[in-house]
Amino acid sequence: MSDSTAELVLLAGKFIRQLRRDMDLPASYRVLAMLDDIGAAGISQLAAADGISQPTMSAQVTTLVQEGYIAKAPHPTDARAQVLTLTDAGRAYLRKSRERIAALVRGRLSDHSEADIATAIAVLTSLTEKGNA
Repeated sequence: MSDSTAELVLLAGKFIRQLRRDMDLPASYRVLAMLDDIGAAGISQLAAADGISQPTMSAQVTTLVQEGYIAKAPHPTDARAQVLTLTDAGRAYLRKSRERIAALVRGRLSDHSEADIATAIAVLTSLTEKGNA
C-alpha cells in the first residue's frame, strides 16, 4: 500500500469508529443495515457478510427479533433454516438512525465545499461497488 492508501484505510476506520461512539450505535445496527442492503437472508449469510461467527450473529438476531426489528420465516427449501427480513419497526429504526448519522456528518462537513463532498461520494461509491463485484 502506498502511504496515502494506508492513511485512507486508517482514517476511514477511525471515522466509522468515531461515528459509532458518538451516535452510541449498538452492534446490532450493522445487522439491520446489512439486512437492508442484501435483502432477506439467513443467519449464516449475515454472519459471513459481517465476518463474525454464526453463534455471535444468532445472538444479535435473537435480540433484534425480540425488539421487533427483524422477522423470521421458514426457509422455502431448507426446513432447518430461517429467512430473516426487516420489519416496519426495523426499517423505521434504521431510517431514524441514518438521519441522526447524516446530521452528525453534515455538521462535520460544514467546512468542506460541495465539490469536496461530491468527490468523497464518488470515491466511496467506487470503493463500495468494487467490493460488491
